[in-house]
Amino acid sequence: MKRKTFIIRALYWIRDLRSGALFRALRQHCRGSVLDVGGWDFYLTALKKRLPFHTWTVLEVSPTGPADPLDGRIRFVVGDGCRMGFRDGSFDTVLSIQVLEHSFEPLLMIGEMCRVLHDKGLLILLVPQTSTVHMAPHHYYNFTRFFIEEAMRRNHMRIIELAPLGGAWSSMASHLVYLIFQGLRFPGMSTEACKRNVAFYLLSPFMLLFIGVALPLCLLLALGDLTEEPNNHLVVACKERGERGDRGQCQAPGEPPAGAGRRRDISGHVEKVE
Repeated sequence: MKRKTFIIRALYWIRDLRSGALFRALRQHCRGSVLDVGGWDFYLTALKKRLPFHTWTVLEVSPTGPADPLDGRIRFVVGDGCRMGFRDGSFDTVLSIQVLEHSFEPLLMIGEMCRVLHDKGLLILLVPQTSTVHMAPHHYYNFTRFFIEEAMRRNHMRIIELAPLGGAWSSMASHLVYLIFQGLRFPGMSTEACKRNVAFYLLSPFMLLFIGVALPLCLLLALGDLTEEPNNHLVVACKERGERGDRGQCQAPGEPPAGAGRRRDISGHVEKVE
């Protein structure tokens, strides 16, 4: 059992607080058998917010997962998001929240998420455009809306919603906050390859003073943000050959998804799933 540090939990709480559009989309579109790619303990948020679902499968690369759930609908599968062991069309909803930037092969991961999605299912993504370095060294990319549009086109997906969350000023505010953690070499936000010169230490008090003045100004200006540089993109898409209608028409058979991999049950035991 592995838990996030207090700082990481606080940063995720701030993210969730600022992602009202994400939870609106999840309440509207999440249903049936859900695959959460790289979701770690996001299922706790799903339970807290009472998101509708039949089963919730978390796919993670590490066998050391988060706290064990007490809800029998939750299961953990150890596997690679770029090479999933699930059958085609296994899930009604495929979800990935700020994970794509940590895949060295993002197009391959998107292709796999689309493959395991039911013909009438929905893909829901939160994809960063202006993210700072985090979870180093496993942080590889940021993405523009043009990448998203082309990736959906290549996988024969029809975009239902593509919405910018935040903008240039909120991105600046976020960068100022993360600058503090990077300066302190917070784990995952800096590496030994990033050197500091003497001027950094001499100017650090002035940097902190600037952050204290600039941060509230950026947040104020973010009320009229420029969406060309959003923090994240919210994406909701379906397969082109599927027919999107109301909730009933979109709902695929809610059978438990079949797949291969290793599953960690609520006792923490890891077992092979055929």
